[in-house]
Amino acid sequence: MPHSQSAHQGEYRTPDSCPSHGLKGFDVASAVARGEFVLSLSTMLGCDYIFVNHKGPHELLQLKHADKTIRELLDLLDTSPHQSMVVSVTENTEGKLNFTRYDYAWENRQVTKVSATPVIHKDQIDFMQMIFDCSTSC
Repeated sequence: MPHSQSAHQGEYRTPDSCPSHGLKGFDVASAVARGEFVLSLSTMLGCDYIFVNHKGPHELLQLKHADKTIRELLDLLDTSPHQSMVVSVTENTEGKLNFTRYDYAWENRQVTKVSATPVIHKDQIDFMQMIFDCSTSC
């Protein structure tokens, strides 16, 4: 069954499990406020999966901006850079979700070496779908 982008909007985490403090001045927070991003978080096996649900390509997720975007996500959600994975989620016209994983290095307290990898193998898609379905909106 397809999973719509707005399915998680009605769920909320408690403030201590999905912090939203310090939102002013963050491009990501502005995108969330405008409804361009829906953020959700799932923790599995010691890893925080940060899902950025959006429609179509978004400037903040382009590689030239991705380091700042990832840093803002880590700060906004108060997650460890060493134990977090950022995944963008888009829905195609048939209602199927597409996932893109953002890999990065954490060096000198900065996000570096960002690469975007589409999740294309069925087993990986099924795994991401399961984690996404278990995530809670922030």
